[in-house]
Amino acid sequence: MNWLRLKLIITTILLATLSTLVSAGKGSCRAERKCCDGKDSECLVQKEDINSVIEDYSDYGEPCYCDHGCLDVGDCCPDFKDYCGVIDCQVSEWSSWSKCNVACGTGTSVRRRQIIRPESNGGVQCPALEEKRTCTASQCSKRRLDKISALRETAMLLPGKYAPKTRGNSVANKYDVRSNLRSYVPPEEGQSYCIVFRVDKAMKACLRERDTNDLKHDNNVCVQCNDKAQRDHLGGRCQGHGTDSKRTRFKNILTPKCHGKWTRLEITDDCPCKNGPDFVFV
Repeated sequence: MNWLRLKLIITTILLATLSTLVSAGKGSCRAERKCCDGKDSECLVQKEDINSVIEDYSDYGEPCYCDHGCLDVGDCCPDFKDYCGVIDCQVSEWSSWSKCNVACGTGTSVRRRQIIRPESNGGVQCPALEEKRTCTASQCSKRRLDKISALRETAMLLPGKYAPKTRGNSVANKYDVRSNLRSYVPPEEGQSYCIVFRVDKAMKACLRERDTNDLKHDNNVCVQCNDKAQRDHLGGRCQGHGTDSKRTRFKNILTPKCHGKWTRLEITDDCPCKNGPDFVFV
């Protein structure tokens, strides 16, 4: 009775061991002493004798390979990399994001990581070592903020016939909006000035009225900024004053459907257009 019980225990252990080996599913490069370069069909590790009759192949697990080609196909033996010296690239953790590369507006922030161990013998190559993302900086000067604000403004206009006939120096100690122009000599403080715009796009409604038909594609128009339209919170300039070589928007307040986009060309003391100012800022 004791012998039968011992035999049963031994049989159970052997079956459990066999089950564990079968569940592993693949052979061993170390056990077969195989390690081949490139793709080599002779580097196959077969768990069963190739000449034996196998009734159910799944019981014995799938074959595996010990050549470097198995890295591409994905049928390497479990110990291939360790036995054949295949090393995957190892990298460090990401660094912290760097400061924004601009002091004002939209810029770029960067983070990096280092290679701890390079790949070898066909191991996984190193991933990207640098990442970038956009960032927004807020240390803007007053003039920079004014430029950003000007790009978002819409110039509200009246036809030139509403421009005042005289121009005085009613406002003193104002920020000179023209000081960024090269070789420009500023006029007396508080004096009105004129801006020349090139019309890039205008609605058809602008052509239907005599007072606004100068607002047509590729036409240059003069717009006067007089003292009454200058705003203290904008540094003494008119709303819709624009920015050099940048498109901004305009709208005629007497004909709301007359609107479009234009580009500022120059700022002058007096309007250089033939008949004086074509329009006036409101």
